[in-house]
Amino acid sequence: VNTAMHEAKLMEECDELMEIIRQRKQVIAVKIKETKVMKLRKLAQQVANCRQCLERSTVLINQAEHILKENDHARFLQTARNVAERVAMATASSQVLIPDINFNDAFENFALDFSREKKLLEGLDYLTAPNPPSVREELCTASHDTITVHWISEDEFSVSSYELQYTIFTGQANFIS
Repeated sequence: VNTAMHEAKLMEECDELMEIIRQRKQVIAVKIKETKVMKLRKLAQQVANCRQCLERSTVLINQAEHILKENDHARFLQTARNVAERVAMATASSQVLIPDINFNDAFENFALDFSREKKLLEGLDYLTAPNPPSVREELCTASHDTITVHWISEDEFSVSSYELQYTIFTGQANFIS
């Protein structure tokens, strides 16, 4: 019966751990997908901007080629200045089209490091009580209403405190402090 109880408790605890891991996996997967969508949206906007710039540049090139075929010198000079200004503006605005997404650092906000959790899970075992402390009798004192006990613990569990109980017999009742 005791074994069955411990096996059931083990299964319950492991199932709870797996459920926590499954939930965290879903949350992190959603964050990764959201980041992907955001980055793809930014990239699509940049592609659209580049396409627009390319279309404007193609129109300017066609206009420049058409002007180069112009035989009337006066008309050529009037139109060429306008096209040259538009080419200069297009060139200046094309500097803005340098992509601001670094594909190597696309997920710099995510650092998946489960080494600590793996180590904890690998160390999963029965919980055992800490070793009892060693009382240092040479440092212990007792007076009429105070008892001082000094002890050290050489335990790996790093116990932060121990409870000391003592009984005072008054003749009428026992008091536990």
